[in-house]
Amino acid sequence: MTFVFFKKLHFLIQYSLFIFVLSLCMQNASQAEDKVIKLATRMHLPPYVYHNAASGIEIDLIKAIFADIGRKIEFVQMPRVRMIETYDRGELEGILTQNANVSNIGCITDWYIEHQNIGFTLASEPFVLTKLSDLKGMSVLSFDGATRYLGKGFSDAVKGNKLYEEATNQESHIELIYKRRFNVVVGDEWILRLAQRNYFTNTGKYQKMVAHKIMPASLYSARFKNPVICEKFNVSLAKIRSSGEYVQIVNSYHQNIMIAGNRF
Repeated sequence: MTFVFFKKLHFLIQYSLFIFVLSLCMQNASQAEDKVIKLATRMHLPPYVYHNAASGIEIDLIKAIFADIGRKIEFVQMPRVRMIETYDRGELEGILTQNANVSNIGCITDWYIEHQNIGFTLASEPFVLTKLSDLKGMSVLSFDGATRYLGKGFSDAVKGNKLYEEATNQESHIELIYKRRFNVVVGDEWILRLAQRNYFTNTGKYQKMVAHKIMPASLYSARFKNPVICEKFNVSLAKIRSSGEYVQIVNSYHQNIMIAGNRF
């Protein structure tokens, strides 16, 4: 009788301990799910990222993905180099706008945003550009750091070109090409189209431009410390693509840029 009693008591103690440990695990899992995920993102770069990461094509896409996942996020804006350094030190859970082949720290998601870099020329000029090598001998203006970020093909195309310059303010690029200081401006299509629209808004000046696709689109992914987040990110990204929400977000910004008399 005593043996049976102690056997039952031992079972109850083990069972109670199991329930206690299970409840702790569930509590920790719940707390982990409630934790805000901090994401390194770029500085003000319309139409992709606006001040305070309040909106933008990229910001709205990421918000939609994490709304579907059911996790809270916080955007931390910083220059591109510091984004990478901060993430690599483990100070942030994730980093946006990453080339899938550059790093192996953490897990990489499927691509979620693209930048189509183009050559932008005046329609009144007889330029036909179909590839990067067509830039040879032309006066070319691009954004600060373009030879680093646009890849070896672009870097090789402008190497040794004394008529190649870089400038930070892309709205000034529009003014310079209008004044025919340069033959072609190279940069992201929608950044340049927005810069052209803003220049018209500020000055009333407009000249028709032609977009030349001289390089393939750059596809960017996100990177996270936790592979579970990468998996959930990919599932939710696929869902907003199939539902049409992805296209709706992107088109809302593109249409807003093109809306002024359809000129831009």
